[in-house]
Amino acid sequence: MKNINKIFTVSFLFLAGLVVTSCVQDDDFNTPEVTYEEPNIDVNTTISSVKEMFGGFNSVKIEAGDDSDQALYLEAYVVSSDKSGNFYKTIVIQDSPESPAAGISISTEATDTYLTYDVGRKIYFRVDGLYVGQYAGLPTIGTDEGADVGRIGVDEFYERILRSNDKVEMIPTVISIADISTQYLNTLVQFEDVQFPEGLLGQSFGNVDDTFSVNRDIENCEGETTVMRISGFSDFKNMVLPEGSGSLTSVLSVFNTTYQLTLRDENDVNFDGERCEEDGDGDGPVDTTGTVSLPYSEDFQAETAGVGVPLNIDGWVNVNINGGERVFDIRDFDGNKYTQTSAFNADENPYEVWLVTPGVDLTTISSATLSFGTKDGYYNGEALKTYVSTDFTGDPEAATWEELTGVNYSTGNADGYADNFLPSGDIDLSAYAGQVVYIGFEYAGGSSSVTTTYQIDNLSITEN
Repeated sequence: MKNINKIFTVSFLFLAGLVVTSCVQDDDFNTPEVTYEEPNIDVNTTISSVKEMFGGFNSVKIEAGDDSDQALYLEAYVVSSDKSGNFYKTIVIQDSPESPAAGISISTEATDTYLTYDVGRKIYFRVDGLYVGQYAGLPTIGTDEGADVGRIGVDEFYERILRSNDKVEMIPTVISIADISTQYLNTLVQFEDVQFPEGLLGQSFGNVDDTFSVNRDIENCEGETTVMRISGFSDFKNMVLPEGSGSLTSVLSVFNTTYQLTLRDENDVNFDGERCEEDGDGDGPVDTTGTVSLPYSEDFQAETAGVGVPLNIDGWVNVNINGGERVFDIRDFDGNKYTQTSAFNADENPYEVWLVTPGVDLTTISSATLSFGTKDGYYNGEALKTYVSTDFTGDPEAATWEELTGVNYSTGNADGYADNFLPSGDIDLSAYAGQVVYIGFEYAGGSSSVTTTYQIDNLSITEN
């Protein structure tokens, strides 16, 4: 028995020595790159070709024409990373390390994909049998869920994606805020000479006290703005926003009609320079772009995106602030187009959607009047209010709003829809003369509370 104990003791000390040795730090020690056998793949499709299969409504099954059994592989480079937690169950790829022609998101149940498919990694992905469509407006590959694209299971995802040993530097495409368009969706982009608005200085990247995602505005020296999206689960959300100006690198995304900049981590923000020259009020760059002059009207007749799809008019913001998919849609009845929303069957509690006009220039007038029409349908409570703001920059939650009083709203049609649009009456905007104003329509209800349908049409702002 003593000999056995001695053998055990010696063996334990030997193993302990191995453990201690393995923990010794050596500045010359580098973790070796894990290499794989390079896949021998016949690349026979592209991201662009796959995206062209989508017709604009329900997701479409990816097949190789007449030969539905043929395997389709595309070659691409990874631009996203879920290491920091700002990307979730998504891997974003583009077709070239520099000046890409197209990019696309892959929706998957897999997590921690950065461990194998890091930024700049070339991959091969088998797409036949999957579906291409959109998720809240973002071109995406995944499973069939009708109007949207669902997540690919973990096992199937790893069966379809093949890792190359090639890893390259990804060169972001430098664009301006004004250049943002669908052309750059799901690709790596960079903005120069941008900063956080003065009103955000001292705040953190995300919400410190909860896990809700937030939007943070980005502005350039010309007063143009866009939105940076920060997940409530990102590991850098508690970091304080930098106060200078400089470059920002991100993957360009979209949620319904709102473009969003998604960071891989905090290192994508390099604001080491001096801030842009500010206006006389010290409120940041003078915003003289993106406004409309009087008289201004919108009857939605020129909207060409199609009936039943989210309103998408230049200068307008149409956003579900709880991150849901439903917003204000374009509808048509007897040849008349209008915009509509409802919390009915939205599966959201609360359901809060904002529709905001472009900035309306009242700087040269002394008085102005707003009017519009509303219809209600299947009324079970008030859900629509109208506000005005002079500091809106793209995020309704970050702006200061004053509710407009004395507005007539269509109401009480519990068994159907009102026959005609009810005029709001003339709403005096004279108190805002000399400023740029934004008119915001807020729908606040819930699928288990107020679900009244509201329709809006014939908005007009004129000088008195």
